[in-house]
Amino acid sequence: MKHMNPIKQHDVPTKVRYLAPEWRDSKELARIFDRDSRRANTVLTDVLVRDARLEDSLPVLDSSGFELFDFNSPIKDFSADDAITAHYYPAIAQFVRIQTGADEVYVSQHLIRTEDKSNFNKAYARFVHCDYSMSTARSASLTLIENRKLDPRDYKHADFAWYNSWQPFDNVVQQNPLAMLDARTIEASDIQEYVYGGYGKSSKSSIPAYREGHQFYYYANMTPDEVLLIKQMDTRTERAAVAPHTSFIDSNSPVDAPPRRSIEVRMMAVFK
Repeated sequence: MKHMNPIKQHDVPTKVRYLAPEWRDSKELARIFDRDSRRANTVLTDVLVRDARLEDSLPVLDSSGFELFDFNSPIKDFSADDAITAHYYPAIAQFVRIQTGADEVYVSQHLIRTEDKSNFNKAYARFVHCDYSMSTARSASLTLIENRKLDPRDYKHADFAWYNSWQPFDNVVQQNPLAMLDARTIEASDIQEYVYGGYGKSSKSSIPAYREGHQFYYYANMTPDEVLLIKQMDTRTERAAVAPHTSFIDSNSPVDAPPRRSIEVRMMAVFK
């Protein structure tokens, strides 16, 4: 698929937040639920984020864990949840079904991320993270099946993969773009669990610890007519399991560039 963009493209030296080294293989789990706990339990690390548009071989979903596609959203105004669930959900689910060859796709939720810093969970994600605990790929899938009032016996031999779609709206992305850690450069031992949330309502998720050899990619100047699909979990062991991701600061961004606004949809695909 063609992904040409006339705006200047570039690789970016920057810093991203990894899980702090003292948490690697710790019997306790780090807790990240606000800005202070994020700073306390992660460490800024120098990395180079390559522009995937400049690569001779473009990343693909089942090997790198992410892939860029052209996608025209059925809506342009993302301020109303009703319009998102009624029109965007079915369109993006059908798109994922076609692109992945899945038999069924079920949307679980969406997030709108903007320049608003008042809500930690909705602000730009400033640390490298996965969206789920990697140990729950099958159990979380079967829970979703049951919550949809479907018969789990019909899915006994099915495989499941969880994806995020990530699409900007309103503006071309020049500030706070999204970087993905290429699954081909990750070892299983790099992925650690942490607790996402405080001491009230919380759940386990996953986060990588730094290892030399990791490689990050992004797509410079993503437009509202492009969408990223990002792998989050997969029960098919021969394919990429996850592409951890984070927003990052591009020092080359124009100071007067409009803020990045994006919609992230989380969904589960069924392969029977």
